[in-house]
Amino acid sequence: MHRFDGNRMKDRYDAVVMHYGEIGVKGKNKGTFINTLYGNVKATLHGEKYESLKNMRDRLLLNLSAESDVDSIVGKLGHVFGLAWYAPAYVEKNNVKDIVKRLVVMSKGLKAVKVVAHRTYKEVDFTSEGIISEFIKSAARNGVNADKDAEYKLFVNVTKDGTIISGKIRGLGGLPVGSSKKAVVLLSGGIDSPVSAFFMMKRGMVPVYLHVHAFPDAKEAAESKIGRIVEVLNQYSNGASRTYYVPGHIFLTYATKERSMYELVLFKRFLYKLAERIAENEGAEAIVTGDSLGQVASQTIENIASSSKGVKTLLLRPLIGLDKNEIIDYAKRIGTYELSILPYRDVCSINSKNQKTVSNPSEIDRVYRKAKIGKAMNETMKRKLIIEHGAS
Repeated sequence: MHRFDGNRMKDRYDAVVMHYGEIGVKGKNKGTFINTLYGNVKATLHGEKYESLKNMRDRLLLNLSAESDVDSIVGKLGHVFGLAWYAPAYVEKNNVKDIVKRLVVMSKGLKAVKVVAHRTYKEVDFTSEGIISEFIKSAARNGVNADKDAEYKLFVNVTKDGTIISGKIRGLGGLPVGSSKKAVVLLSGGIDSPVSAFFMMKRGMVPVYLHVHAFPDAKEAAESKIGRIVEVLNQYSNGASRTYYVPGHIFLTYATKERSMYELVLFKRFLYKLAERIAENEGAEAIVTGDSLGQVASQTIENIASSSKGVKTLLLRPLIGLDKNEIIDYAKRIGTYELSILPYRDVCSINSKNQKTVSNPSEIDRVYRKAKIGKAMNETMKRKLIIEHGAS
């Protein structure tokens, strides 16, 4: 929420403190979630300079070095799922004098400050209330406004190894990526699917992207805005992912032999079956789509049901209840919007007139078989290109 400038303090921060939220109440599995988060933080900060990353009882503590780039580290932590909050911090000795002195220095120049104190370590000769009381006295002498209703807050936590003092920056929350297995994400060139990938990662799933392209060569697709969208999303998955690029023209060749008003629904069925095969190869447990109920013809409840029939892999639709403006807002927040609105020839935008908003699953089955879409899928998979990003 509030970030304090180390340059203004005229000395350097000692550490960055990270607190987890939801995973802190996971019971017997808590250790597994924390270890996953620890690994994700370490992977995210690859290349950054620091002394050590400690897994403490109820937080992670990154001890900084003289070479640490605090702004860069803090910026990267803003992409880590599982962190409730984090902040650059000072670590002082466990005595009230040093703690209060630091609090006063951090408060200088601020309109008003509230101190919130807590003792994780009880074996000290002072209380949390004592810290606050002494701060209020010292603040009055040093021209600092100590106000219990102040917007700005400084957090004090007394631990066995020292007292950690920091502000607080809100994290992404959720579960650490990797704690909920893999999912195949249907990634188009539009606004919705990258946002659905973001929400899937927030629940701990590792993304495997599938993009059906309209280029003569899959390498052109990988070098297009799709590859750039994947790079943005990789910031939320520790820099690592895998993307399958497959051609769309084979489906179109087969589908146009049986002209119908169900091409969009047929294409969705084709996508799901492709994703299901990739899920088998990858050991993925789910398929993630960017569907929002009623947004377009293929996303009416009837067409969603028809396109999903026969798909045995779990289908997840994180955006199903969001409207377009809400999805756009999220896309802007996560950094994919400007790329998503760039011109792009997307196979998902099949040019077909008078598409049915209501379909019958049996009719879709009939057209699927008659058009030999299963054969089209086999030929399509033979033309796949797999791109690895970061560590596998």
